[in-house]
Amino acid sequence: MSASRRSADPARIQWIAGLLAGAVLVVVACSPASPGLAQASPAAGSSGPGAGFSNPVYAENFPDPMIVSDPDGGYWALATNGNGSNVQTLRSADLTSWEPGPDALPELPDWTTRGKVWAPEAARRASGFALYYTTMGPDASVQCVGVAVGADPEGPYSDDSTRPLVCEEDEGGTIDAHPFVDSAGTHYLYWKNDGNAVGVDTFLSVAQLNRAGTALAGKPRRLFSQDLPWEGSLIEAPFVWEHGGRFHLFYSANAYASPDYAVGHAVGDSPLGPFTKDPEPVLVSNEVAAGPGHCSLFEKDGRVWMAYHAWTPGEIGGDFPGRSLWLSEVTFRPDGSVHVAPPTVDYPTRP
Repeated sequence: MSASRRSADPARIQWIAGLLAGAVLVVVACSPASPGLAQASPAAGSSGPGAGFSNPVYAENFPDPMIVSDPDGGYWALATNGNGSNVQTLRSADLTSWEPGPDALPELPDWTTRGKVWAPEAARRASGFALYYTTMGPDASVQCVGVAVGADPEGPYSDDSTRPLVCEEDEGGTIDAHPFVDSAGTHYLYWKNDGNAVGVDTFLSVAQLNRAGTALAGKPRRLFSQDLPWEGSLIEAPFVWEHGGRFHLFYSANAYASPDYAVGHAVGDSPLGPFTKDPEPVLVSNEVAAGPGHCSLFEKDGRVWMAYHAWTPGEIGGDFPGRSLWLSEVTFRPDGSVHVAPPTVDYPTRP
């Protein structure tokens, strides 16, 4: 979830100020997830302590981050519009030191306009990459999902379509698209209807994609809605990770510009569900990071890492420094649950 559709609640800001006096992060043991159209199979466990790094790994505004490896080495991160770009990019050789890159989507199709290009995710396909992004629809009052193609993860991507890939206009619109391919090679797309924008329920949905990743190949299926106390009035930002024969769906919930925003988890035996939610979130605010969310996962050297954005405590909802880029390790347990490390400034190990 991305742009400033909702303003910060002063009571929430007072709450996070209280956290500065010393609050404790509650992390619930849970289960994992899986990446976009080209998935790596992560190994359980993690290596021992080594040279550490400091969070946030990128301290400027970089909402809704997604990290993809570069075929030529190194890594690219993509994020919601900002800094003059429709799709912001960062480049890194080590995942912890990042430099700004080019606009991944410099031109938009004719059916949309600039200003609300949110939550991009790049995924490998048979030739090059596909970029899924949220933007204003033909009716500028609703958001829709588009897909663009390019040769490289950082773009430039182009979208010559005449209409959005998915746009649930009767449900408030469609945002937060996430591509996924399972170990059998079947492609899927997950998304959220933007119901909270029009006062209706939000649902996470899934449909099968064609192998090119450019069109739906199956009927959409609703997975679940907001129904737990901590989720507030919305759920969003799905991300799926396959591990040990299970499909683990991470998602975010509650108001994005509040300390209640957090990452939840659900698990199922099929990419199409049904999914069973954990009762509590797996990543929440603490004294160093507020409102962590809109996560993506990636694997490096047998370890799984979560990339997510978080506010600086006391600065929730502000443009500066905004939502910065953080990393936390995800540890898989023999019983199928996972532990997501809480937001930590002085991280003891490197990715």
